[in-house]
Amino acid sequence: MWRHTPLSLGSKIYANKIKNANSLWSAVNKHPSQVPHPTSGSYCNLCCAMSIEAVKVVVEPASTLHDEAVSLSVDGLKPKQNITLEASMTDSRGVAFFSYSHYKANDNGHVDVNTMESLGGSYKGLFPMGPIATLSPMLQKHKYTRFFKKDVENPNVVTLSAFKGHLSHDELLDENRREPLSTTSHMRHYMAPGVQRIPVRYGSVRGSLFLPPGDGPFPGVIDLFGTAGGLLEYRSAQLASRGIASFAVGYFGYEDLPKSLEEFNIFYFEEAVQFLLEHEKIVKPNLGVIGVSKGADLGLSMATFIPEVTAAVSINGCISSVQSKLNLHNGAIPGLEFDLSGVKIKNDVMDCYEAVNNPLDYPETIIPIEKANADFLFLVSCDDRNWKSEVYADIAVERLEKAGSKNYQVHKYPQAGHLIEPPFSPFSRASYHKYVGGNLLWGGQLRPHIEAQVHAWEATLGFFMKHLQIHKGKL
Repeated sequence: MWRHTPLSLGSKIYANKIKNANSLWSAVNKHPSQVPHPTSGSYCNLCCAMSIEAVKVVVEPASTLHDEAVSLSVDGLKPKQNITLEASMTDSRGVAFFSYSHYKANDNGHVDVNTMESLGGSYKGLFPMGPIATLSPMLQKHKYTRFFKKDVENPNVVTLSAFKGHLSHDELLDENRREPLSTTSHMRHYMAPGVQRIPVRYGSVRGSLFLPPGDGPFPGVIDLFGTAGGLLEYRSAQLASRGIASFAVGYFGYEDLPKSLEEFNIFYFEEAVQFLLEHEKIVKPNLGVIGVSKGADLGLSMATFIPEVTAAVSINGCISSVQSKLNLHNGAIPGLEFDLSGVKIKNDVMDCYEAVNNPLDYPETIIPIEKANADFLFLVSCDDRNWKSEVYADIAVERLEKAGSKNYQVHKYPQAGHLIEPPFSPFSRASYHKYVGGNLLWGGQLRPHIEAQVHAWEATLGFFMKHLQIHKGKL
C-alpha cells in the first residue's frame, strides 16, 4: 500500500549533528535493476524458493515519499550468518546505480539495519538509510554519471537483495553470481497522491507547475537549477508533496528558450512570477524562490528586483551574476567571468574552485541584495569544489549586516559538496557536465553530504512555511 507520512527527521538515524565495462554488461543485464521488479510476495527466482523461503528482506514502508526514511531488515537467517545486502535502482536513462553492505545476523538470525553496523561495502558503521543513500553508478564507465530523473510522475523502484556471505563489488557483478537469498522491491515517490503536474507555456515562460492536493491556497515558489540547462522537476514535485506549490522554470536549453548562458532578462522571471500569482490556488501577494548554483544567483536577483519575491533560498550560489549578463529595467548587471587558468585537472576531472573571479574585484557584478525587501536562507557547503560558496555567502552576509538587515539565516555544512539535493538523492562527488563538455568536481564526502541534504531540506521547508505566512500544520 502507498503510504504518505509527515516528514520526520528526528530519529536516531540523524543523531550526528550537521555543523572495463564491456565485460560487465552480461552481469548488468542479469542484474535485478535491469529486469522487471518482483511483485509483492515473490522474492527471487522459483529455483531457490523452496530451500530459502524463510529468508525475507523487509522494507517498511514498502512505498513512500522520496524524502522519507524507511526501516530495513532481513529475517529468517541462521544465527550469526554473514550476508551482503545489495540495493539497486536505474535512472531515467537506464543507468544502473547500486550499493552493497556487509552484515552479520544476531543470535536469532535477524539483521536490523536501523540498529546494526555495516561491516564493509559501500559504507561502514551504523547507517540506517545506508543501502539507499549510498547508491552510486554500478559500472566504471558511468563513474561520472549523475543520477537523472525525468519522469517524476513514476516512482524510483529500489530492488533490495540479500546474499549469503560477504561479497565484493566484482562478485556481485559477476554473471555467474549466486542467487540471492531473498529479493524485494521498494518504491520511492516524488509526487504524493493528489499532487498535480501542469506543463506551462505562458508567454515566453516554459516550465512545469506542481500543485499540492486540495483546494489551497498554497505558498508558491519558483524553482531554478543551474547551468545543466533544460528543465528539472524532481525538487518541485517533492516541494508540492510537502504542501508548497512549486513552479519549476527552465531558463535556457529547453524547448524554444535560449541555448546559451550569455545573457538573461529580468522580464522573463517577472513573467514567471506573474503566472504563479495569477493562479487561484496560490497564496497572495508574495512568492518564494529556490535556486542552486547559477539558479541561486538568479534567485537572489529575483528577490532583489521583483518586489513580490520575498523569500529566497540560495543553495551554494554566488553573490554575483556568474557568467551571464542580467538585463534590468534600468541598466544591467554584467556577468562575473571565469579565469580558466585557475582550472586544475586531475584524473580527468576539472576542479574549478579557483576559476571564478573574485566578486570583490568586480563590484559591478554583485547583486545588491541589501536593497531587497526579502528574507534569505543561505545553504552553504564548505567542501564545495565548484566554486567558493562559503566565501560568497560571507560576502552576502557582510553586505546585509552593513545595511542593518537581519533578514537572513545561514547553514554551513562541513564536508558537503556543491550538489545539495532533497534527502536520500544519490551523492555525486564529480560528474559529467554537458555545458563544459567534461567532468566537474563538486566536492563533498559521502556521509556528511547525505546528512547535510536531510538538514537542508527540513530548513528549506520551514523557511518557506514561516516567511510565506502559511502555518506549518499544512505540511
